[in-house]
Formats: sequence, structure tokens, C-alpha cells
Amino acid sequence: GSANITVSDDTKLTKTNPAITGSITEQVYNLTGTAISPTNGTIQYKTVSANTTFTETLTAGQSVILRLIDANSYTIAFPTITWVGVTAPILTANCAIVIWKEQSTLYGAYVGTLV
Repeated sequence: GSANITVSDDTKLTKTNPAITGSITEQVYNLTGTAISPTNGTIQYKTVSANTTFTETLTAGQSVILRLIDANSYTIAFPTITWVGVTAPILTANCAIVIWKEQSTLYGAYVGTLV
């Protein structure tokens, strides 16, 4: 026939205003390269073993938590980023930052040193 068919499935989230009950488990990703990408998961960590220049592929509305291990031992460069509260944080041996993109601007916030 030519009529539209509507399939109803209450087990799927709606496109607008989805309601989630319970918890969500994020993927944790061991970043071995230098490309920060939300497709790897929104929680990423990297053991820095050399001077590192990061790149990113975030689009507007995406964010990543990045934990850096041994970051104080090497020079770390980020893509063009607007840091919240400081020009660029002084990284420590075990620290975390959050990066996110609004429109075309990449923002970053230093969370702090992890023990």
C-alpha cells in the first residue's frame, strides 16, 4: 500500500526530551595516540611518555574528561582552546581536565590533581 507505517517501541528513547531512569555507564578509553575524540568514549586517560601535541574532533555539544598521567614530565600542547579561569593550567603528575565545544569554540577547565 501507500500509507505511512508507524512502529511504536517503548524500549527506545525518543528523539526529543528522552527520559532515562537508572544509571548510565560511560566508556573509559586508554588514549594511546594524540587525537581526543568522543567516539572513543567521554572518559579518556593517557600516560604521557614524550612531548605531546593533542588534536581533537569534538563537534558542538560534545565533551571529554581527560586524565593525564606523568603530564608534568613533558611539554603538552593542546589545540586552540579557551581555558576557563586561567590561560593554561600547570599540569601535574596525575591530573584531569574537561574539554567541550560550543559552536566552534573549544573550552577547557582544569579539574585538579588526582591522588
